[in-house]
Parts: sequence; C-alpha cells; structure tokens
Amino acid sequence: MPLSAQANLNVANLEERIPVNPHLQWMVDPQALFTIQKLQAIHESHWFDDTEQAQLSFGQYNAPIWFRLSVEGLTHSQSEHLLQLTYPHLDYLDVYVVSDGKVINQYATGDLRPHNSRPLATTDFVFPLPQRENLTVFIRIASEGVLDVRTFLLPADQLVTQTRHFFFLNGIYFGAALIMLIYNAFIYFTIRDQSYLYYLGYIGASAILQATLSGLSFQYLWPGLAEFNALAILLAAALLTSCAIGFIITFIGLSKATTPIDFIWLMLIAVSFLPILLSYFLISYSFALKATFIVVMFAVFSGFYLGSKYWVKGVKAARYFASAWFIYLLFIAMYLMQSNQIIEPNFLSDNAFSIGSLVELSLLSLAFADKLNEERELRVKAQDDLLNLTIRMNEELDSQVQARTIELENANARLKELSVTDGLTQLKNRFYFDQALKREMRRCVREQWPFSVIMLDIDHFKRLNDEHGHLFGDFCLSRAAQLVQSVIRRPSDTLARYGGEEFAILLPNTNLDGAVSLAEKIREHFKETEFRDSGISQYLTVSLGVSSARPTPETAESSLAILDLADQCLYKAKQQGRDQVVAKQYS
Repeated sequence: MPLSAQANLNVANLEERIPVNPHLQWMVDPQALFTIQKLQAIHESHWFDDTEQAQLSFGQYNAPIWFRLSVEGLTHSQSEHLLQLTYPHLDYLDVYVVSDGKVINQYATGDLRPHNSRPLATTDFVFPLPQRENLTVFIRIASEGVLDVRTFLLPADQLVTQTRHFFFLNGIYFGAALIMLIYNAFIYFTIRDQSYLYYLGYIGASAILQATLSGLSFQYLWPGLAEFNALAILLAAALLTSCAIGFIITFIGLSKATTPIDFIWLMLIAVSFLPILLSYFLISYSFALKATFIVVMFAVFSGFYLGSKYWVKGVKAARYFASAWFIYLLFIAMYLMQSNQIIEPNFLSDNAFSIGSLVELSLLSLAFADKLNEERELRVKAQDDLLNLTIRMNEELDSQVQARTIELENANARLKELSVTDGLTQLKNRFYFDQALKREMRRCVREQWPFSVIMLDIDHFKRLNDEHGHLFGDFCLSRAAQLVQSVIRRPSDTLARYGGEEFAILLPNTNLDGAVSLAEKIREHFKETEFRDSGISQYLTVSLGVSSARPTPETAESSLAILDLADQCLYKAKQQGRDQVVAKQYS
C-alpha cells in the first residue's frame, strides 16, 4: 500500500544482525528512467511499504525496482554498521547513501559486474554505512533471474561470525561431497560399473551447482568473468541433469529395446538442454533460466516416478532411489514456498538445495550399497553347496577364534594387572596409587570417614647400594615390601611403591592415632628384622611421615595436599635423625 510517512530505523543500540525488510519502501521503475535525483523529489505517497515479510520476492521481474531505507542513530555506536543483501544472484545492484540530501557514497555492483566491484569481498552483497546521525539508503535492483530481496543491518564484527558460520555449513556440504566422491571413485575403479561413473559426475555437478548458487564460484573461481557467472548456473544444471539421467538409465537398467518409452523420455530431457543453452544467447537469460527450472523439475519427477515404478516391480534397490528423489522434491517445494512467501525463511528453507542435495546423494549411495547387496545375495543363492561348506568352516574358525579370544582376554587382564604393578616388589605402582588416592578420598567424603596417608623411606638406602651392590638393594626392597604388607591387614588399605626406596600407604577410615600406631609397628618390625641374602646380612631402619584429615565435600579435592603433608613429615623425620615417625593433622 502507498505510504505517507515512515519512521526511521534507529540502530543506536544495534548489537546483532536484524532484518530491515519491514522498514523498506519500494517503487517499480517500469521504463528504467528514474535517477537518484528524481527519486529524492518523488512524494512519499508514491512509495510502497508492504514489506512485512522477512523475504521479499518479485520472481523474475523485468523492470528495475528501487528500495528506500531511512536509518538514524549511526553516530551513537562505536562499531561500523553494514547493510547486507544475502541473495547473491542480483544482476545489477546500485546503492546510493544519502545524507542531508547529498549522495555521500555510491556503489555499482551485482553478479553481472566483476566481483571486485563489491565494497567487501563476500559471496553476497555487503555495504558499509558511514557514521552519520541520519541516512537514507536508495537501492536499485535489476535482474533477469529471480529477484529475492532479503536485507539486514549488522555491526561489522558480526560479519566475521556470520562468514565463519557460512563457511562451516558449506564446509560440511563440500566435505561430505568429497568423501562420497572419493569413496565411489574407489568403487568405480574396483568394479568398473558405468552407473558409478555417472554418479561421480552427478556428485561433481552438484558441488559445482551448489558453489555457484552460494556465490563461492564467482568469488574464488571466476571473479572477473561476470557474464560467465550467469551461464555457469545453466551449465551446472545441464551437467547435473545429464549425469542424473545417465545414472537413472544405468542404475535401473533401462534400454531402448526393453523399456523404450522410459528410455526415450529421459533422453529427450537430456537433449532439451541444447536449445536451452542456445536460448541464453539468442533470447534471454530469463527465458533460459525458466526453461532450465522446468526441465530440472521434469528430471526430478522422472527420477521419483521411475524409482517408485521399479520398486513396485520388485527392484529392492529402487526404494532408496525413489526416496532420494522424493526428498529432493520436498526440499525444492520448500524453497519454492519460501520464494513465493508462503513460509517464512528458516534454516531449512534457506539451505534447501544444499540439504536436499546432500540427503539425496547419501540415499543414492545407500541405493548403490543396497544394489550391491542384492547382487551379492543372488550370487550366494546360486552357490548353496559352497555356502554350506563355508558355513561349516566358519563355525570351526569361530570356535578357534573364540578360544583365542578367551586367551587374549586373559592375557589382556594380565597385562592390565602388570600395568599397575611394580615389577620388583609386586606392589601397586605409582600410577595405581595416584588413582587410588583420589578414589579413596572421595569414598571417605561420602562415608564421612577420616583419611590417613603414610609415607615410608628406607634410611641410608643409597649407601646400602654403594656398599653391597644393587642386587642386594633390590632384595632389600622386595623384602621390605613383604614386611610392610605383612603388617597391613585390612583389604581396604593400599600399599604402593611410590618411587625408589619410598613406599606409600593409604588408610581410609583411619584417624591420626591409628595411622601413627601402624607406622610405629612398621618401624619396629624393620628394626627387628634381619635382611640376609647371598652371604650379606643387614639391619635396616625406616623413617615415616604420617598425615591425617577428615575430608568434607569442600576439601574433597585436597588429596594431593594431604599426601604432600605426609611427605613433609617424612622429610622432617629424616632431618631429626631418621628411624622415627613424624605425624601431623591436616587442617
């Protein structure tokens, strides 16, 4: 409806991207005669403002259309603001930024102009807005293709985030397409099935079409070939459809002799792209684009129809084939509903072609796999005798494998035990001790028990090694481990070799007095025990450090501090003359 006046869009507190279509006014230029000066003089009542939709679609509209947007509050923000048009296939796009009745910035770009005509190198169209209190932006769009207008305002820093999101989504698509391309290429070179060759072409053409539709091809492959950019969509669609038809024919097994109607129909669809491509040069891009869309729709419908037909006839692999084309149809329908403003733009409709294409390619891969499985089943059915023999051999082999598996499981269990066991003393090692320390600490918190740690070190062990050799030293370590183990009786207590001649003991549900008593008992046992081996006899003493705490949920992570306190007590016992126990309560 005509507008008499429209409030300016205030962006003083803009922090994220917002749609500005609801704030746009528009006017058709039927004779393509309007200039920016003439537009500024036109009365407000000639502008229209029925742009409540997030997407404004004019279809294939032959006349230029002008849009106007009034913005205020740009000087109140520290970051630069950007005007964004997200549809990348607008042929001619002219933007005029007006302040106080004067054009202060002017841009002439579009996908029929070189890519470097864009102020920012992006796949869509992004224009910086100067920091003025009040601006009026005039946008002129002329396009032979679909004229979709989705405009946004965003802070400059949001463009980086949006670009990353865009490349992430496209990376998923092209990454998946590349994986399928490599995988199916390997299968093709293995079995030399011609349908795989067409499928490889279909994957490649789908990727080219998606790159062209998203604007990636124009930005990175042919940024200076603006005229070719429009033709690229037609060429990619022609290649895509031709490969799809070749794939349908070879996958289902159509031929002129056995299925003449289906075969001839598909060939006519493929051949129809020749006059379509000629019409681009002889008639117009608009006509060629409409014809391309019609032919592609016929091809997709044909794929769904033939897949359903041969599914009903008993071709099992055709069920995935039919499902693939049906899902592709659904996504195309979703795109058309968005283009005709039946549904609001959303993630699925914005990415309808890429999602539909990716799902379709995946289902067609499943159709290939299903076809291979079906052929394998037929071969197996024709070789029953050999299969029975193979089954018996497999059963015998399974028995051997099962027995071997049990042996491996036992060996793995032994290896696991060895991985936490000290090879010399056969005690638990430092790795096991570190895990047990945290586990027992949590258990004491849960059960509200006291928790104690004893650190034990054999006195003058280095001198023992120097005087009597490492073999006797190893004997003493092994015998010392047995001696300490004989004193510790509770299954919940953990004794481990902590390193060198050091041992550590975890005592859950043991207070400081109990831990000190146990430490004194160990010390006395060492004083009373003679270490004798290979004619060498020696009495040893030990120094012990004891720490104890009553852990709570707030101190549950203080296990290392308790251990460190016991180590400090051990160090103090050595400083005070060795052969003694030093203990301290952790607080």
